[in-house]
Amino acid sequence: MSDNIDFNVPLLLAPEPVAGHCEKPPFPDFDPEDETYPWEALPQTMRGAVIEICKNDGLAVPIAAQAVLSAISVACQDLIWMNRGIANDHKSVCSLFLLTVADTGARKSRADQLVVKPIEAYDLIRRSVFEAETTAYELDRAASQRKIRELEKAEGQLLRKSKTLSISEDAETKRLAKKAGDKAEEVTRELAELNREVIQRRPPRLQRVLYSKIPIRQLEQSLAQNWPAVGLFSDEAAGILNSKGESDMASLDRLWDGGSIDVVGRTKQESFFVHDPRLTLSLMVQPIVFDRFVEQKGELAKGIGLMSRVLLSRPDTPYGTRIFKRPEDRSTVWIDRFNKRVQAFLSHSHASIEERAENRETLYFEPDAQKFWEEMYNGIEVGMATKGKFENEREFANRFAEHVARLSALFHFFECGDMDNPAGAGLAIPKSTVEAAFKVAEWYLNEFRRVFNQETRMREMAGYVLTKFRDMLESVNGGPLEDLPGDVRMVCDVPVQDLRANCSRYGLKKIENFRPVLDWLHARGNVLVREAESRATSRASAPPKRKPESVEIRYRVGGDKYEFFFDLDNRWLRSRSR
Repeated sequence: MSDNIDFNVPLLLAPEPVAGHCEKPPFPDFDPEDETYPWEALPQTMRGAVIEICKNDGLAVPIAAQAVLSAISVACQDLIWMNRGIANDHKSVCSLFLLTVADTGARKSRADQLVVKPIEAYDLIRRSVFEAETTAYELDRAASQRKIRELEKAEGQLLRKSKTLSISEDAETKRLAKKAGDKAEEVTRELAELNREVIQRRPPRLQRVLYSKIPIRQLEQSLAQNWPAVGLFSDEAAGILNSKGESDMASLDRLWDGGSIDVVGRTKQESFFVHDPRLTLSLMVQPIVFDRFVEQKGELAKGIGLMSRVLLSRPDTPYGTRIFKRPEDRSTVWIDRFNKRVQAFLSHSHASIEERAENRETLYFEPDAQKFWEEMYNGIEVGMATKGKFENEREFANRFAEHVARLSALFHFFECGDMDNPAGAGLAIPKSTVEAAFKVAEWYLNEFRRVFNQETRMREMAGYVLTKFRDMLESVNGGPLEDLPGDVRMVCDVPVQDLRANCSRYGLKKIENFRPVLDWLHARGNVLVREAESRATSRASAPPKRKPESVEIRYRVGGDKYEFFFDLDNRWLRSRSR
């Protein structure tokens, strides 16, 4: 997308780490092939963790980056605000929504396991604390109830005694009646105070951080009952994407914005209220499920706004390069540093529920960073005009600057923040960090374009079909097509139905999805679609089998070699009508 925004953005020079970051270990080497994700722009601790995750298990960089970004968002989302300079009192949340579309063997679970360990360990500790606090709460509540019953009994006895004695005309009896009445009033006040304490005493909250498989409505209820700042990490997000109602998507949009949730159900148990929630979303879904989602609900998800709030990636799995590594060959130095940093922030995440907002630090841009962000904001806005650079990506582009602001805040706070000394840590975000966040958000904008821009998506599907077509032809011809000499007769066509059956992604097994792609390739001149042979034109009067509709790769002979038109931008391509 570098030609879409006119900014010369240098790579981030990560700021020197502060609290807990002394004696930096050697930084790992990393030079992945054909990798477009801007991993170099990530701050040092994040970048080191991403590199080690990728090198240890052969993961695609976007998958490792999502795991790291999700862990940072969970750790920091309830600790900071972001002031983008819109107004003095305008502050936004910094939670991230991320979604990876990848094959089952892409090893996202492995990436999550490496960075989620400290969060899971924190959850176990908080659960133990919750169980102990719940036991103490129940014991204290039972003791209070016993005390209340005793006081109610004593109050009744004193009132009856006072009433009985007050009938007598004897002075001493009247004195005793007054004494009993005064004592009854004292007990009544003590009883009222104790009842007030019982009412005000809130049951302990489970300060849970991590969820995996849970329906959105149940997640909202859990936010109301337990702690309202959590992360939902799911390796199979089909249930969320395939939700039957629009309300789930709308709820996720509201949670991304940190908006309160007020649900009025038919019963008291079905009604709940969540104030000031925070949600980090880290999902993975298989391509076949996601393609069906885009086909059925893509426009709905765009219209409501969910997909524009999601940092989406669809990386290829590097099959054939993921060589086994022994434990002694795996380095986790930077992963360990990263996890310790996550633990440090989580340890500050659960203060008083009433003082959550007041305890947060507000980050803001340095003057030159503010200027850069505003220029970027205006450049994006101009590009969303009709026939502008981002006309077809308006949904994501409309929130691009917000994504940059959130990433900038998380980058800066995670790398430089110090909760024990907030003022000394520096709450102003430098320009270099905003530039780095811009590069990362720009990559995700490209991924959004790949999925939702009609022309870009058509090109991607066409490239996929041509790849499958090439594989089939090479299988039939016994090797790479480029190695065939020009004087050798080759098979250059396959039945359309066979090619369609071999295309499993993007929902192309359905004829209504496959046919437009095939027609697009035919119109461009990459392939030639030949109609099925009819009985009338058959050479034999009653042929046993007629040739089905087929697709033929276009090619030309240059010298003694074939040149095939698998390249979508081949200079010899000529548009043609069907």
